[in-house]
Amino acid sequence: MKPKLDFTGGNNSWFDLWHTHIDFDGEGNKSPELRKIYLNKLLTTFIELKSELRDYPYKFQIWILLNENDSSEDGVYIHTKNPNEDNFPLKITSDNNYQPNNTVIKEFIAQTGLRSISVNHNENIYFYLYDDTFGETLL
Repeated sequence: MKPKLDFTGGNNSWFDLWHTHIDFDGEGNKSPELRKIYLNKLLTTFIELKSELRDYPYKFQIWILLNENDSSEDGVYIHTKNPNEDNFPLKITSDNNYQPNNTVIKEFIAQTGLRSISVNHNENIYFYLYDDTFGETLL
């Protein structure tokens, strides 16, 4: 299901860490095959949202966030300047010493061709994937 978002640039067109989870119930945690299915749906959503953002008149960031061990936390994020908080652009402090232990995640990151930032947060390893030629960088 394609999210209904306002990409017109009107007064109410902003994104405050807006995101969508493809595998909200964590079904992808049950098997590598299911995780691959949900990751591919996540990538499709990312590509569709990038297409919608091509004509967006304001600066934005878009990325995929992966939790190596919990498919329910995987999501696609869009962020812009917004009235809620002065936190744009979002900058991620990279700790690229972390490489995926999960083979499915490792292969997915490699197949996307996206830039990857790894972060250890509360004993969980997260991977931020973004296209460094599209939107504002996360670094």
